[in-house]
Amino acid sequence: MDSTASSLEILIPTFCVVLIIYFLPKIRHILLKRNKLSYPPGPKPWPVIGNLPHLGMAVHQSLAAMAKTYGPIIYLRLGSVDVVVACSASIASQFLKTHDSNFSSRPPNSGAKYIAYNNQDFVFAPYGRRWRMFRKICAVHLFSSKALDEFQYVRQEEVAVLTKALAQSSKNSKGSPVKLTDLLTVCITNALARVLLGTRVCGDVEGYADEKSQDFKNMIAEIMVLAGVFNIGDFIPSLEWLDLQGVASKMKNIHQRFDAFLTKIIDNHNKINAASNEKGNGSKHSDFLSKLIGYKEEDEDVDGGEWKLTDTDIKALLLNLFTAGTDTSTSTVEWTLAELIRHPNILAEAQQELDSVVAYGLGLSRASPLMVHPKPRLEAHVYSSIKF
Repeated sequence: MDSTASSLEILIPTFCVVLIIYFLPKIRHILLKRNKLSYPPGPKPWPVIGNLPHLGMAVHQSLAAMAKTYGPIIYLRLGSVDVVVACSASIASQFLKTHDSNFSSRPPNSGAKYIAYNNQDFVFAPYGRRWRMFRKICAVHLFSSKALDEFQYVRQEEVAVLTKALAQSSKNSKGSPVKLTDLLTVCITNALARVLLGTRVCGDVEGYADEKSQDFKNMIAEIMVLAGVFNIGDFIPSLEWLDLQGVASKMKNIHQRFDAFLTKIIDNHNKINAASNEKGNGSKHSDFLSKLIGYKEEDEDVDGGEWKLTDTDIKALLLNLFTAGTDTSTSTVEWTLAELIRHPNILAEAQQELDSVVAYGLGLSRASPLMVHPKPRLEAHVYSSIKF
């Protein structure tokens, strides 16, 4: 009897342990399956590198091909980064309109870290009070009707300089092509610089490109290239410290060059403002940078909260405005002119419409921007550029 009882005392705990060991994986599998996130369909990722090989050299074509197989919403794992791709207008609307507040922040990357002052700029700042502060500053002092009217004379003067430079270049070229890109870069950069900084930063008074304008153009071009280059460290963070492609070192170098340029401009503004305060004449710059410095010196947040502008915030915002405003605008105008040359009938009609509103000749000025009634004949972006 005693032996039977002792045997049961051993068998019962042993049996319970065996049951637990047998059912534990099944219970774990059920719990994990219940809590597992449901991802959209997509190609099976490779170990470590994920779906990077599936993208190929023409990413847009690869994604279009995937959409035919997996549908309008695709899940990809690029290295260790989870990515959801919207391949239709209705799905994109869900991300950009219906649930826009959930997807407003940009993911961290090496460009934001090494070029854009470690995410302290407007473009890569997380959605929140800081981003709204930058948006309010730009909306009030750059993009409002009052601001556009206030700096209209700057645009008119720089376009007049460009027109004269083009006319003179055509005379001097003796029938050879005129390189329009350099002249457009000088015009747009100086127009933007006069609004932002209160001074021209490149080219001579006649509108021709010089060494300074070429250096500035190269800096902007390098920033744009590095901002879009593939960097393996962004997708496999464990390899970031190796900088296998040398991208991080190039980003640090261009950041130092542009930071030195902006620091010099800010110091010059501070000296002029300090000298004006000593003389008591109140003569200060009225440009965008002066307004930013004013916010900083007032030690007051734009929204009345606790966030204060710093020199780093100012430089990061100016970096965004220069890179977004010069390269993109120059390319847009250049390609617009190319499209007009390819469509001489549209060019003739556009000229006729402008002459009917402005009057014939280049010497006439207008007190208000051109208002031409839309008569679309080309792609929308081409017509918008013509009207602008």
